[in-house]
Amino acid sequence: MRNLYVLFSGAASASVLSDPSDTDRPVILTEVVVHPDDRGKGWGSAVLKLVCEDADREGITLVLSVEPGPTGLSYEALKAWYERYGFTGDTEDDVMVRLPVTGQ
Repeated sequence: MRNLYVLFSGAASASVLSDPSDTDRPVILTEVVVHPDDRGKGWGSAVLKLVCEDADREGITLVLSVEPGPTGLSYEALKAWYERYGFTGDTEDDVMVRLPVTGQ
């Protein structure tokens, strides 16, 4: 799994943090970023879909913390967005997990 995903000439990106020596540990999705001028075009969804596809292919669990940026989606909207891609979790600790989807 890559550590950096960049699409649309850098207007959308995602980064992950992993320990290559321990492939049993979840990979942390540290951020998904879309340039403010390009929001609402589906580019964040495209980059997140790519991250999820790689995780599924490699059998990797993804973990993230729901932390809205100052100019992005609200907490509720961001959590709902991640849920559309299979992330689950509660609002108590803001952590969401996505297990790999097999049999694709």
